[in-house]
Amino acid sequence: IEEEVERFFFSFFFFSDHKGFKCGGILSAPSSNISSPNFPSPYPYNSDCSWLIVVAEGSSVHLTFHHFELEYHASCSYDYIKIYNGVAEDEGNLLGMFCGDVSPPQFTSSWNVMSIIFHSDRHVAYRGFSVGYRKVKGKELLCFTGECQQVLSAVSGTFSSPRFPNIYPNNINCHWGITQAAGYRVKLFFPFMDLEDQNSLSGECDYDSVTVYDGDSQTDAVLGRWCGRERPPSLISRSNKLLVVLRTDRNGAYRGFTAAY
Repeated sequence: IEEEVERFFFSFFFFSDHKGFKCGGILSAPSSNISSPNFPSPYPYNSDCSWLIVVAEGSSVHLTFHHFELEYHASCSYDYIKIYNGVAEDEGNLLGMFCGDVSPPQFTSSWNVMSIIFHSDRHVAYRGFSVGYRKVKGKELLCFTGECQQVLSAVSGTFSSPRFPNIYPNNINCHWGITQAAGYRVKLFFPFMDLEDQNSLSGECDYDSVTVYDGDSQTDAVLGRWCGRERPPSLISRSNKLLVVLRTDRNGAYRGFTAAY
């Protein structure tokens, strides 16, 4: 990880073509706060900032936003924050891209590194953001209440079953609601799927399942219900909302799934 950190920041600060305002750094304290330049005053134009959070090995990073106010664009093309599950050089680690005034959800990294990228263009500036992080020990991640719920409003992002890539818990009921700007639709796909197989007698997903609803409620039309190891096809909502529900029973557990939209 040390080589990755050094390579990332050397390329960011010394080889970037961007000539505007730069900020950021490496944070290794068990907890701290990060804010946009000049916060709570408006941030500068043409900013490119990068923070890399590195906590003790065997731990994870838990991120919570206290204030969020950036210029809005449907595709976050002007001012934005990107959050990465690891080093930001790898776009495959992108957890989400955010703008506007709706705070991003809480995030917990799957290992001891998390990256935050902030960018602003040359027009329009707002108050920016304030975010806190803390180190989460492995045993805290293993504690699961049986319920989980997340609202995703970034223009794109990823999510996964609890504890992925480790085995998911039994007896859980997890909801991920995806909401985009009015007039847009949601495209959803599953790069990985590994759930308990269907009931051999009924041929249905009676044990563990992922269900996708065409809206924000379980009363909306069902786009599909899946289990086993066969990945669902790409799905497109009719409106600007989708709901993903994971249910597991008390027996049998597998690695779960990853999803992107």
